[in-house]
Amino acid sequence: MRNRKRTEAGAASAAATALSLDGVGRVHDGGTVALDEVSLALPRGRFLAVMGGSGSGKSTLLRCAAGLERPTSGTVRLGDTDLGRLKPAALTRLRRDRVGFVFQSLNLVSALTVRENVALPLLLAGTPDDGGRALAGLAAVGLADRAGDPPGTLSGGQQQRVAIARALVTEPEVVFADEPTAALDPVTAAEVLALLRRTVDEYGRTVVLVTHDPAAAAWADEAVFLDRGRLVERLQHPDADRARAVLGAHARVATDRATAGAAAAVAR
Repeated sequence: MRNRKRTEAGAASAAATALSLDGVGRVHDGGTVALDEVSLALPRGRFLAVMGGSGSGKSTLLRCAAGLERPTSGTVRLGDTDLGRLKPAALTRLRRDRVGFVFQSLNLVSALTVRENVALPLLLAGTPDDGGRALAGLAAVGLADRAGDPPGTLSGGQQQRVAIARALVTEPEVVFADEPTAALDPVTAAEVLALLRRTVDEYGRTVVLVTHDPAAAAWADEAVFLDRGRLVERLQHPDADRARAVLGAHARVATDRATAGAAAAVAR
């Protein structure tokens, strides 16, 4: 009976967890350590910001968590699915069916209309958009009136909203966003971040946002900070000032470390 209860508790825990990383490491060709034993668990319906300086491992973490890159060590699970156990074809299906992506480079197809761009993941999955899901997605981001237009006629912020609608059209379990506001002005960036926040609060999605911007991190429920591939700090309900302070503290440590290394090299 105890074993059964333990099993049921474990199943409930897995169901409540959208994404988990356990001891994840990634070593690039040449021996560069991009991730070093990173462990974290993200509950469903949460907004996580991943922060750190240049080369800290932010984008590598996203790529490993999203199944775009295989970790060298450790385990990544989407829900209760161990990504490391999936063959390439199954991993491709998982990314198509259960994951949404929003990147700084929008990757909208210029030859398609806005609506066709949003519907593209459904087409690739073999699911015709008979129910108007693409149009509903555009309505949710305030662009239903631009459905028939080519994406090139939209502003940068509008194109990013189309990318968000496309990421959500398959109703994914987790949405990964890599610096989606980096090329936008502050007002437009806030509009895009508000949309991501809405996907969590109103639709129960889970969002992982990689960003260098403390103001963007302030939209998240939690911020985690990487330094040299290690998870070094976490903030619950971050605000811009606290996120900026953590980034600044670790930037100073990195500068001191580099200065000490240079001095030691000269001494030798």
